[in-house]
This record gives sequence, C-alpha cells and structure tokens, in this order.
Amino acid sequence: MNLHDILLKLLPELLPRRAQDAIKGKELIRLVRERLGDTYSDGTLRTHFSLIALEEESCLARIPGGQGYYLRPEAGAPQPTLQELLTEPNTRDDTSQHRALALAIRLYEIAGLGVFAFPVGEESWLHPDLVTVHWPAGEWGRDGAYTMLPDDRRVPVYRAICISSSQDDEEGCRRAFFRALSCGVWAQEAELLILGREAEQTAATLLHQAERFGVGLRCLSAEGIPDALPRAEELLRMPRPDIEKLLLSLPSICLAEPRRSPAIPAADHARPQLQAVLRWAEQCVARGRVEPYERCIAAV
Repeated sequence: MNLHDILLKLLPELLPRRAQDAIKGKELIRLVRERLGDTYSDGTLRTHFSLIALEEESCLARIPGGQGYYLRPEAGAPQPTLQELLTEPNTRDDTSQHRALALAIRLYEIAGLGVFAFPVGEESWLHPDLVTVHWPAGEWGRDGAYTMLPDDRRVPVYRAICISSSQDDEEGCRRAFFRALSCGVWAQEAELLILGREAEQTAATLLHQAERFGVGLRCLSAEGIPDALPRAEELLRMPRPDIEKLLLSLPSICLAEPRRSPAIPAADHARPQLQAVLRWAEQCVARGRVEPYERCIAAV
C-alpha cells in the first residue's frame, strides 16, 4: 500500500472533527509518526497532506487561507449536536447559561436573522455572546434555505449581542451593558439582551446610556431561565411552531433600538475572535445561499 492510501486510512482517526479545533501540520506529523514511525520524512508527509487536502472527496480539510487540518465532513453525515457546539471542549453541562443562549438564538432566528453563536465559556470583552446577520434581500425556499437575490449588492448587517440576567445587581447589569458596547464596536449594531423576571425594570435603568451610546436594549421575561425549560439542545431543535409558542409565553420587549453605524472591518483585518463569523457570512453571501443548519446556529 502506498503512502497516499495509508494516510487516507489513518487520518480519520487522528484529525479533529471541528474546523476550530484544527491542528497544524507539525502536530499532524507527530501523530502520524506515532503510528508509522520514521519511515517517511517531514517533507514527504507535508507534501502528501497538501495533495490529499486538494482532493475534494478526501478526509483531510485545510483551513482556507490559514494553517491547520481537520476532518472534512462527509456528505450527508450528521452534524455535531448543537449542544456540542454551544459548550467548550470536554464540557457537557446544561446550565441556565446554555438555556439563555439557546433562547436568544431562537428569538433572533425566528425573526429571520442569521445567528452565529460563540461557545459558552468565560466572559469575553473581545467577542459578544452571539452575532446576528441581516442578509441581503432574498426569499425562503421550500427546503428551508434562504436564497439571496443576485442583483442585491448590499452587504450583510451585523449586530453584536451580549446576554445578561436581571438577577445581576446594578453593577453587574452596567458591566454587561458596557461589555455589549465594547464587543460591538466592530459591527454596525450592538445590543444587550436582558433575561429574567425583572428584565424590563432592569433595562429601564440603562436607557440613558443606551440612548447616549446607541446600544439596543431588549428584554425577555424568562424568569431567570428556570430549570423547567427544556435543555439547550432541545430548545435549539424545537420545531418552529413550538418555539414560537414558548417565546410568546416569555414576552420580548424592545426598549431601545440599536443605532446603526456604517462600516465593519473585512475578515482579513478583523481581530482573530471575529474572523470566523465574518468569513462565514462572506461565504454565505458569495454563494448566495444560507443553508437551514447555518440559520439555526453557525459553526463556532
């Protein structure tokens, strides 16, 4: 068996499933050597990696314009569960934080927006909790995909959204507001979504700052995201009529619309934490189509 065929058989066992977990060529060489020994030189292995990655039906995919290899998804293969996408590696907890993000995703997705969610983890001041994308003009197909009109030259409108709970004290809510402002400086719009029984009253204390800085304020009266709600993955997979009924029982109120600014950076010049969402949206626009899975939640 030649090296090409050996690697095709071996690589699926070594490659990470998700693009965001891609490993560099040096690490992949190390893993291959653990199985094959030192029979082949580094240069020979790198050459074969490059050639195999160019084969559209091969198992090896490479990060476009960057470094790193991962397992190419097979046509028709099941996508990783949305719960897996929402959690950090090796974490499978289903906390109120996960439910809050799942509710937020469905709230904006039902409104017809594309949603890109970042993994649930530590609080970040470099990226928001999720980004919504208002696509250029188009229409929904029977297959559930959104196809953009070819003569619409407009670029997507991005909204950076941070999520907070009305259970936070006043200082915590103000912190969440300014995190939304910080995380949204790159986007055309920024918004703070407050969840909880006292969401509207909490948001009202931030109206002055919202008007001054142009940050949107939206409330979802989810009463602290009780444990009685379905798990995060169930919320994300819930059929549209069912999630609409649930959201109607958790009224959404917009106290302040976000002020729209004109421009965003190109993906190549964006901070690293934002390149994924920009590239995802640019690719969707380039092909003129957003697949149903991508509308629910983008790869994170």
